Amino acid sequence: MTAQIFLIVPDQIDAPTCLTRLDEALAASPVAAMLMTRGQRSEGAYKALVKAVAPRAQAAGVAVLIEGDPGLVRMLGADGLHVHGGVNDVKAATAALKPDFIVGAGQIASRHDAMSKGELGPDYIFFGPLSGPRDPEQREMARWWAGIMEVPSVLSDPAATADSVTAEGGDFVGLGDSLWAAPEGVTARLAAISKALETSP
Repeated sequence: MTAQIFLIVPDQIDAPTCLTRLDEALAASPVAAMLMTRGQRSEGAYKALVKAVAPRAQAAGVAVLIEGDPGLVRMLGADGLHVHGGVNDVKAATAALKPDFIVGAGQIASRHDAMSKGELGPDYIFFGPLSGPRDPEQREMARWWAGIMEVPSVLSDPAATADSVTAEGGDFVGLGDSLWAAPEGVTARLAAISKALETSP
């Protein structure tokens, strides 16, 4: 099965640009999920961004994930929470949000950490960075996880190109910085990446 697309919205993007890039991405490939990173935004600015972008994504069948407090998920009408924290953070999020909302676990430090978080019932385990180049160690852990575990995995590769992208057997590939800023345009870049994923190991 071809890995699905998991978009990672860069933390510096504004709402109009995000909406334009989202439309361009959807013109190239189905998108399963979109993580709206907060970065250094104020809480007010982050809420405004999510409120502006989430409805359009959801109308296209894209699950919108946010960062922050579990209570923000209901407040902002998001589909779930991406937890970039420790085991206790994942435990608190699953207790607060499951089964009505999606909970994803990131910031995986080791195989043991991945298993400890996976036992708490998240909907996915996220391997790799939110921005920048793919981490070889995280890539190896993603391959290991996909081979033996049932909880879906995301291999994050924010700098992916059609020549470099692989899924390592995972369910989703996280695409970020290089997609949104592709000189040839988001539609062309994502179409090429999607084609490459069809033959990716």
